[in-house]
Amino acid sequence: MQVDSESKIIFVHIPRTGGSWFTYAWPSHRREGKIAVVGKQLTNFENGKNIQTGRHGRLSGIKEKLDAIDYDYSDHKIITMIREPFDRVASSWVWFSYVKGTSQKHGWTSIDDMLDEFESGVIRANYLPQTHWLEEQGAVWDRIFKFEDVLGNSTVVKKEFPFFNKDRKNNNLTRNGNLRSEMLTVKQKDRIKLLYKDDFRYLRNYYN
Repeated sequence: MQVDSESKIIFVHIPRTGGSWFTYAWPSHRREGKIAVVGKQLTNFENGKNIQTGRHGRLSGIKEKLDAIDYDYSDHKIITMIREPFDRVASSWVWFSYVKGTSQKHGWTSIDDMLDEFESGVIRANYLPQTHWLEEQGAVWDRIFKFEDVLGNSTVVKKEFPFFNKDRKNNNLTRNGNLRSEMLTVKQKDRIKLLYKDDFRYLRNYYN
């Protein structure tokens, strides 16, 4: 998440959508403006109040924390970023396998083991459906950016929010390798269509 008083935005970070880079690109990440996340604390610099926060909270929880530190966000736009469902699920597998080491810890040998855990009801933010955030009761979005549009081109965001990526003209969101979804078999894709049917439904107007 990020709250930026310069651009007047509340950014809700859906995991595995490029949101870390997106979060770091706002002036508030450099502690500019009236509010910022400092370590694990959301701090209102105007009154000195702060509250512990996480990275992947939903909109209602973020608003509760802003209310708790008496920050006025009434004129802020609510924004987030989404990602093509197959690509995002495959990216979650890469994250658990090669970054966090979760797959080794739990003995996962393929993405199907990760999907088995999700299907059993275990909750990990990195593989929850995007609709967990997008369709939260009461959530209204002023702008939803596509990961694929912003990839390598921060001007997509700067057109609406000029302070985004301030003084970092060449620091665009990049990726290594091909689409993660190319890792998936036809059988795995069919399974993902069922498990993430709400994402495919919600995102059908954004992706073919």
